[in-house]
Amino acid sequence: MSNQSIQLTPELYTYLLEVSLRESDLLQELRDRTRQMPEARMQIA
Repeated sequence: MSNQSIQLTPELYTYLLEVSLRESDLLQELRDRTRQMPEARMQIA
């Protein structure tokens, strides 16, 4: 299964990811801490 829902060139897909996925430092830290928890595999998006 593809992780892309629309047909984009690889270059355009990379650009889209770089400019659209912006995460605050706080959310990054929270995700990093959660990843270390025993049930980390249960994380959802």
